[in-house]
Amino acid sequence: MNLEELNIILARGENIRTEFKEAKDKVSGSFYQTLVSFLNREGGVIVLGADDHGQVKGIDPESIEQLKKDLVTAMNNKELVNPPVNFPLYQLEKDGKTALCLKIPVSSQIHSYKGMIYDRENDSDIAIEDDSRISDLYFRKRNTFSESEIIKHLRLEDFDSRLFEKTRAVISAADTTHPWIEADNMTILRDSQFYRRDPRTGEEGFTLAAALVFGKNDVIRSILPGYKVDILVRIKDLDRFDDRLAPLRTNLIDTYQAVMEFLKTKPYLPEKFYLENGQRKDLRELIFRELVGNMVVHREYTSAHTTELIIYKDRVEITNPNKPLFKGLLSLDAFSPYAKNPTIRKFFAEFRWTDELGSGIKNVKKYLKIYANGAIPIFMEDDKFRTIIPLSCPEFGDKAELALSFAGLDLPALPANILEEFKHLALLSQFADIIDSETFLFQMGESWAKKGGNLKNLRMGKINHLDFSDFQKGASLAEKGGKLLPKRTINILKVLMICIVPNKAEEIRRLMSFGSRDKLNELYLRPLREEGMIESTVSDKPTSPEQKYILTEKGRMFLGGFNIN
Repeated sequence: MNLEELNIILARGENIRTEFKEAKDKVSGSFYQTLVSFLNREGGVIVLGADDHGQVKGIDPESIEQLKKDLVTAMNNKELVNPPVNFPLYQLEKDGKTALCLKIPVSSQIHSYKGMIYDRENDSDIAIEDDSRISDLYFRKRNTFSESEIIKHLRLEDFDSRLFEKTRAVISAADTTHPWIEADNMTILRDSQFYRRDPRTGEEGFTLAAALVFGKNDVIRSILPGYKVDILVRIKDLDRFDDRLAPLRTNLIDTYQAVMEFLKTKPYLPEKFYLENGQRKDLRELIFRELVGNMVVHREYTSAHTTELIIYKDRVEITNPNKPLFKGLLSLDAFSPYAKNPTIRKFFAEFRWTDELGSGIKNVKKYLKIYANGAIPIFMEDDKFRTIIPLSCPEFGDKAELALSFAGLDLPALPANILEEFKHLALLSQFADIIDSETFLFQMGESWAKKGGNLKNLRMGKINHLDFSDFQKGASLAEKGGKLLPKRTINILKVLMICIVPNKAEEIRRLMSFGSRDKLNELYLRPLREEGMIESTVSDKPTSPEQKYILTEKGRMFLGGFNIN
């Protein structure tokens, strides 16, 4: 922003997209209410140091640097602004007085200040508490993509010409007839929809997506000062890191290639080859090509959070700032794919770095089973999209009998297929490494109680306070379970363990020695279905005489000690 643009904004006055705030040495809470309402509505400009009439009163020169630091800190504090944001602050001088200006884009996410959501009406910030208005806001955001924001002063010379040559080289390797091979730079930008006109405002120009894909590093940093990608290795030193790729604050093409190069050339992820349709393929590359592509394409770039890929001894975890459609575990068999940045995704599809929408997660699941001995990837939707890729897949094995007995199930009375299936249930490696059976059961029981306590439909209750020495005194495994866990928790475990194979309600009732079938449904089957831990096998006919109940992926993860919250 320059002085000429500031003068135009001041002359135009306050409206739905413009707000003036006096600020001598600090800002009031109303500044953050306006910030959030602009993010939630149409974006806008806040001028700090100007009164309601557009007269620049100025900011105390001795306070300006501290004020800027305070603003950046507050916008990155999710206790204040959530999800956090980070925008450039423009310091301008008018008639010898200092003003600070923030250009705020419309966000694809819903933002709050101190837990309250604000929306913009005319020149006012309105707190929203009504559920229907919040729902309307989410609906409005569904088709808002921050990648499409027009960056007014972005010019062709702000792009790195090297990246256009790289684009042509990558595309020609995949398709020698592709029109971009002979096209000029502007044609590539227009074809990619990185140059657009906003019919609402009449603005025309290059978009945030154009800057992210082709922008020079200093241009990207000036637009998104908080953007960063961290690739870390924490195998020996869990508190810090053993190795890392230098933090990436560069364009998406170089970012993708740098991350893939690190993963393929470093010794932390072993190669494993696989014959598919007569061709020898590297499973590691097939899996992480999809993951890194999704990490780059589907990030919410207005967020101040860092993208992180961390390699541990037994897993890889990726957290990515996200525009969530819901919050919780993603069902690998029933999810509906949704592009968070459809223009960027389409561009990288031309590179063959991303495939058909939704195929990435399916391919990761398919190839990971081969790469990591049956391991299942975990995807969790939230303000940070979390991906967990196990590098090995421990199973309950001999610990299966311990767990079933701990829940009070009568092993001789159980069908053989329940025990056999339970032996092959994936177990979190930290539990699989425990050799002592009593230590295993004590920690496993605490894990079930803690994770189950966060599931509101189950009402599992708090774990009984019990020292390990007192736990050891139980005469039988079932007595140990009863001392450590409340009765309701024990019954929930019984249902889940029995449902590791499909079973009718009457068989479940018999195997857990429960009295009333109606009470079983009311207290356990229905809440477990609502929580997504079990599902019916005849979903379209709830009262079918052939109705059975089976553990879901979420239920299997819960029993295996994995994080499902």
